[in-house]
Amino acid sequence: METTIGIILMALGPILAAILLFAVPILLGVMVWDMVKSRRSAPAPAEVDEIDQSWVDAISRRIQIERGVARAFVILGGVFWGLAAFAGYYSYQETGIKAAFLAASIPLMAAVVTLLVGWYSERAAALMLTAASIAVVYYGVIAQFEVGVWILMTLALVGPMMTAAVLFWAARQELRTLEIGLARLEPAYTTAQ
Repeated sequence: METTIGIILMALGPILAAILLFAVPILLGVMVWDMVKSRRSAPAPAEVDEIDQSWVDAISRRIQIERGVARAFVILGGVFWGLAAFAGYYSYQETGIKAAFLAASIPLMAAVVTLLVGWYSERAAALMLTAASIAVVYYGVIAQFEVGVWILMTLALVGPMMTAAVLFWAARQELRTLEIGLARLEPAYTTAQ
């Protein structure tokens, strides 16, 4: 198995290195160019008396989709890693069902805590998920994970956690944009003193 992975990495290594060295900077350059161009060509904000309801509906729908997908990643990750921990302890460690349930409860409780925090503070949930992803990578470097373990951790843990973090953060930013857009239209009432 390790020989096969080594051969694949030797064959794909130069291609992946070329992608990292050339394609990623080009992609970042195109993104920056697009941001600069779109800001220059953006029309000046006009004073409007009413807001387009379809815009509000579209932003609200986008927020709900981002939140839903982020929560789905957290739930599915908690269930997957809970089952994996249970199966690992029960099958390979032979420590008994009590230890297996205890091991399975850790990722499940982490998912529940993340969902509860994300329900009230999406930015805090995004920061928690990002910190957990960094901790997994740090632990992987310290524990010297093998290539197969790195692939598993990247595809089944770090990737979904970072995706959920980005979606939580994007949902909060979209909500903030919606609130600012709606606040501009609310009349300012002054009271006589």
